[in-house]
Amino acid sequence: MAVTDDDRHEDLRTLYGLAIEEYRFQIQLNNQRFQWFTTLDVALLTVGTGLFRLSDKNDGRPLIACVFVVGAVLAAFTAITVARQVEYQHQARSVAKKIAAELGLTEYELGSTPGWERTGGSKRRAWPPKVRWVNYGLLGALGLIHTAGVVYTLAH
Repeated sequence: MAVTDDDRHEDLRTLYGLAIEEYRFQIQLNNQRFQWFTTLDVALLTVGTGLFRLSDKNDGRPLIACVFVVGAVLAAFTAITVARQVEYQHQARSVAKKIAAELGLTEYELGSTPGWERTGGSKRRAWPPKVRWVNYGLLGALGLIHTAGVVYTLAH
């Protein structure tokens, strides 16, 4: 049995719907993962600070420093995970755009975040920053605070 153009078109529409759902899933997964890891990181910061305040001098300080080290490592791990997940999002969007082009839906295809299209040349707007870079900034700040916690804990 030969595949007709109508069958192919219907298959492409089904694939397009699946590609859109995959893109949404990748975004939701990345957002949830970022939220959970950041919440855990802030909890580690809170626990480390609380233990430091409750401890006597040199009593358990190396263990408290380890809590801060784990927090700093978690911040770095979260940044790496978010970066990898963004690659999956871009790949899912690329597949959806390709299917949209096959269907002749380029006017309605998934695009970049509004306002982030390239302007004139090859540069993007510098402000406001992408959400991803704001997230990296937050994770960097958490990593620095944890590192300061390690230094302060071991020095006092």
